Amino acid sequence: MNHRNFIVCASLSLWLVACTGRDNAIGRPCDLLVDAGMSQSVYNAGASECPSNTCLKPVVQQGATMPDPPTQAYCSASCSDDSDCEGEVRDMANPLDQRCQKGFTCAIPFVKGPLCCQKLCMCKDFLGPAGATTPIACQGGGAATCSGSTSGTPTSSTSGVGQQTDIYISVAPARMLDLVFMIDNSPSMAPKVSKMNQQFPKLIEALKDPNDGTLPDLRVAIIDSDLGTNGAYTSGSCGPKTLADGTVSPFGDLGRFQMINAATCGVTNPAALYLEYKAGQPLNYAGDINTVFACLAGNVGVQGCGEQHSLQAFEFALVAGGLGSVNDAQHTMLRQNAYLGLVFLTDEDDCSAAMNDGMFGDKTELRGESASLRCYTRSHQCGGVNLTNAPPGYPTSAAFTAPLSTCAARADACPNPTDGTGSTDTSFPTDCSPLKDFKRLAYEIKALKDDPEQILVAGIFGWPLNDSDMATAQYKIDRIPNPNVADTAHPTVFDSWPVCYDPNHLPAAPNTYDATAAGWGATAGLRNAAFVDEFGANGLKLSICAPDFSGSMKVIGDTIAKKVQNTCVPYKLADADPSTPGLQPDCRVVYRTPQLDPLDPNRVIYVESPTSLPVCQAGATADNIAEDCWQLANDLTKCPANGQWIQVLRTVQEILAGPLPAGTKVGMQCRTCPDSLTGAAVAPGCE
Repeated sequence: MNHRNFIVCASLSLWLVACTGRDNAIGRPCDLLVDAGMSQSVYNAGASECPSNTCLKPVVQQGATMPDPPTQAYCSASCSDDSDCEGEVRDMANPLDQRCQKGFTCAIPFVKGPLCCQKLCMCKDFLGPAGATTPIACQGGGAATCSGSTSGTPTSSTSGVGQQTDIYISVAPARMLDLVFMIDNSPSMAPKVSKMNQQFPKLIEALKDPNDGTLPDLRVAIIDSDLGTNGAYTSGSCGPKTLADGTVSPFGDLGRFQMINAATCGVTNPAALYLEYKAGQPLNYAGDINTVFACLAGNVGVQGCGEQHSLQAFEFALVAGGLGSVNDAQHTMLRQNAYLGLVFLTDEDDCSAAMNDGMFGDKTELRGESASLRCYTRSHQCGGVNLTNAPPGYPTSAAFTAPLSTCAARADACPNPTDGTGSTDTSFPTDCSPLKDFKRLAYEIKALKDDPEQILVAGIFGWPLNDSDMATAQYKIDRIPNPNVADTAHPTVFDSWPVCYDPNHLPAAPNTYDATAAGWGATAGLRNAAFVDEFGANGLKLSICAPDFSGSMKVIGDTIAKKVQNTCVPYKLADADPSTPGLQPDCRVVYRTPQLDPLDPNRVIYVESPTSLPVCQAGATADNIAEDCWQLANDLTKCPANGQWIQVLRTVQEILAGPLPAGTKVGMQCRTCPDSLTGAAVAPGCE
């Protein structure tokens, strides 16, 4: 969240009454003076725009449904109960309003620092499904949590900017990974699939345990981008398709796992839906997993529909119901404690529209442009202007060029039956984007896991190779030779030009269309990028134009491996006692144990221990400690960002009793150093 992204009430006269009608100004937009992420609670105790001088941005709790645009920092105050917290709320008729939408409650946002266990007015937008519960750390006396104070420091006595970050680190990681590859199977993909297959071993190698060379318990599935067009085309690659079990599908391959000619690739179980490796052994295939995967990926082919539903393929494969027993069986691939990795490989932008497929089909007015260009002009904008406006227009009427950095995916998706929001006739021009809401697609994937850190999404698609290329990259729509040479009425058609090229296959001449080079390049994946961005630090954007995918595969593997076996503390911890040599962190650390949700046995929830782990004393070992404890260690090789990683020491008795339950985490709530902006004072302990 950007601290500057708030709206001054005085600038909008329609809000003057609402903004001045509350004496305590609870909910008024204010300035934190720092940037803050979703996992951080931040206060600015010197906010003069707030009568209490307290500007607050709580942590976004797991399961919270943040409105769009997201709620920003607001004026808060001390409270005793909810009646103290009536305040300004969002004007739903104003799309720029970023105030609180759901109202306020009296709750505790901090368990460390000067405001430890203090009740403040909190916006409900930041709360999870359980609402405003009292943190375990603040139940009872709370003395240990608040360093001897049961109530923290009154807000009137607090000064400066403070930040608490919620950090969750696996100390007994479940070495299980469910990996799903979406491979675009449209005609232009052959050279890119070959590059992926050549470097897939780099991903597998990165997943191996550095101590014993073993892989995690691994499941690997493959899907493709072909979801057809729901009969908009009556024949051809985008028409109805007969699947292996005899199903006649208007939605292409329905997101089904692709195990084409699996036996010839080394799959030993004819009923297998995916590859599985467990306890150091392959369960349903013979030979090297790299060879078997490459064979299966190659068998996906390049004869799929050119209207790629790359993102919605994940929905059909892993989320959607009502698609038959085969798809239902696929859902059992996902294990409750396993990490989930989604990787997609495509050289065109996503065109997920099911079931609003009226936009497809052979339309007379669109015969002067490529069949897939409508996916761009109806779902992209540049400089804040929708591309349905000319130029280029829909239907496309003129060439168009803009810096790629000014272009983005539209977020105003039309109602879609798959979202339960209704349907839209997209066979005609629409004021909304006819494609599936990428935010909704990301939400569905996130809902597969209670812990967002258990998911990684990596996209290899049309994107500049580096920041330097991004600075010069152009989004371009212009004429190209018509690939359909039989269409003599249209010797050229409008199409989207590549936004990047394989450096080994550049166009013969600058600013000219080169079909051979384009076959190695890719068009701008704005929707693909927006989908990945929904996952924050758990999303990777990688260019399909790289000369080989060794770097991409290694990055994906390394990132997943760090999730499975990573104890790094990624934030700069504030020093609670600068006068004492070394870092004196101010953290509450507890075990969080995975358990099946009693209300839903298909979900795993984490139960927090009511007892905090103490900091280990100097010289502590398993032999001389009376209870489990934690300490920070420093190793820049292990944790390149700042060298900090957490060690949990267990007593001899605990070790003899057996390992911690698989998937156990430590929850750390620590005072951390805010990312201060120019002019803001450095927080105490962060000098």
